Amino acid sequence: MFKKVDLHFHSNHSDGELSVEEVLELVARSNVKLAALTDHDSIDGVDEAFAVAKRLDLILLSGVEISTMYEDGEVHILGYDFDADDEDFRSFLSERFEARTNKVVKIVDKLNALGYRITFNDVLSQSPGPFVGRLNVAKTLLTKGYIRDVKEAFTDQLIGDKGAAYVAPEAISPKEAIKRIHEAGGIAVVAHPGLYKGPRKYGLQEDDILKMVEWGLDGVEAYHSKHTYSISKYYHRIAAIHGLVVTVGSDYHHGIYPIEFMNVPREVIFEVTKFFERRQGQRLKSSK
Repeated sequence: MFKKVDLHFHSNHSDGELSVEEVLELVARSNVKLAALTDHDSIDGVDEAFAVAKRLDLILLSGVEISTMYEDGEVHILGYDFDADDEDFRSFLSERFEARTNKVVKIVDKLNALGYRITFNDVLSQSPGPFVGRLNVAKTLLTKGYIRDVKEAFTDQLIGDKGAAYVAPEAISPKEAIKRIHEAGGIAVVAHPGLYKGPRKYGLQEDDILKMVEWGLDGVEAYHSKHTYSISKYYHRIAAIHGLVVTVGSDYHHGIYPIEFMNVPREVIFEVTKFFERRQGQRLKSSK
């Protein structure tokens, strides 16, 4: 059976519902051969992931998803194949993770001011691990009876991107994230560019990606579970023109595993697999 690639999914070290072992077992059962656990601003699950992947005969890359701000909208930068023991990188990510927690505290304060009686501990109780994010806030509002569906939370009245209780991530730029990933020996890929929401546009344009290329961007996640076929082809074309690696990500958090339904061309699977095989080969040679 034809093998798959998934370089973007989450465990309960960030906002995924499954443990590291559970999510990797799901990935392996789905005929994925090359994978990367990419928790938000955290690599606390990476060591366990490598141990589990070895048992499952799964080729695993070190991975992380870093939140940044670009033109007043969130852009996420994926880091791959970095040195997970790099102390400077670990310290940087710890600071980012703490900033995420502080953001949720501010969101709770804003909701309190709007009349919603919830606490940070209520939000924390909705998370299976140490991570808290907007989804946990939404689940808290649901549990408390303020909304009938989690989606209702992500509106302009509550915690949507332009919402009354929205708090933007503590500002670091994509340039800073790319630099940090490179310093740890990894490559930097812009996540789900078609989902970007800025003040004047939806989806990153070629000029935006070229600006990030100037900052050292290595690749584009053209194939994402929430990209339409035409959006994926658009970003694939941009990547091909500018010599960027094309990656594939389910962005799995919970529920149905979307990699099963993603129509990714075989040549893309071959190309990204060969790209990382070459990187691994070069790394092995340079260490001799």
